Amino acid sequence: HAELYTANASVLDVRISTEGDTQLILDRTIFYPQGGGQPFDLGTVQTENSVFEIESVRFADGFVLHNGNFRSGNIKVGEAVDLKIDVERRVLNAKNHTAGHLIDAAMANCNFNFTPTKGYHFPDSPYVEYNGMIEADDREAAMEKLDAELARLISTGGKVEALLVDSYADLKDYCQFVPAYVPKDKPVRVVRVAGLGCPCGGTHMSEISDLVSVKVSKIKSKSGNVRIGYQVQD
Repeated sequence: HAELYTANASVLDVRISTEGDTQLILDRTIFYPQGGGQPFDLGTVQTENSVFEIESVRFADGFVLHNGNFRSGNIKVGEAVDLKIDVERRVLNAKNHTAGHLIDAAMANCNFNFTPTKGYHFPDSPYVEYNGMIEADDREAAMEKLDAELARLISTGGKVEALLVDSYADLKDYCQFVPAYVPKDKPVRVVRVAGLGCPCGGTHMSEISDLVSVKVSKIKSKSGNVRIGYQVQD
């Protein structure tokens, strides 16, 4: 969930990227690497005498790469470090991601039984895409219906649950849809929002009512897909 903002770690490797940035590989991390429609975390990796500022976080070749530059000092392999996340950015990203899952629940509850295909949870213009169509003449009514259901779900509240499902065969018991990219040979993290489960590795708020307000900003249909744009308001 969103609340894990500080931690300790040990440095496994220090690399220089092809762009000239320094990359830290740690034995464990709380920094979210960009993926699953969610931006990476920012923040710092520190020792008593050094500050490394994170500029991006990516997952590649089995490692989380913390890309950035030293604001002061230096860090060596084997050193113990303190991790500090940019809290405001983490919470914003977590709200947008949880809101995207709440859109899924609202769509299902409003009998828009479309298969979700894509989520974009960046703060500039978040949306969720589905296989299906909502005709132009029906979009205003659909927005009103979805907004009312989103308000009801937030007012009702409830915990946002994250669990590991060990068996691929069991995923159907937790998720309405299982995307084709989900691995069949390893445990899968499932996030449940308003009773609807979805394979997801992202960060989330711990409680639905933390969102305060989520509204549909736009409905757009094209090539057999419908895009539901949304806004999270405090």
